[in-house]
Amino acid sequence: MAFEVKGTIGDHYNEAGGASSPLGEPISAELDAANGGKYQEFAGGVIYFNLATGTKTVYGAIRQAWEAEGGAGGRLGYPTSDEQDIEGGKISHFENGSISYSIADDAVTINAN
Repeated sequence: MAFEVKGTIGDHYNEAGGASSPLGEPISAELDAANGGKYQEFAGGVIYFNLATGTKTVYGAIRQAWEAEGGAGGRLGYPTSDEQDIEGGKISHFENGSISYSIADDAVTINAN
């Protein structure tokens, strides 16, 4: 089944490189998220949108840790940055903290505000 990617999520997806990006093909339609937001799932990650934080992508181990904390409706809230490279790993920032991933340790660290 093919899923349409549209609006601000579609714009973000296309800017990331669309189906040829690490996100890959869409695997869901756009869905409602906590606190009035929206999200859409892709083979390699998820894109979230809400008016306060904009449109951001969350991947891999950081996504798993964030979702374990309740995702957009949890204590960290919505993502405020796309995943970024840091020395030795990756980091994503959220409304109420950040999650970093260490490649060497294959482990995440949650920093809540």
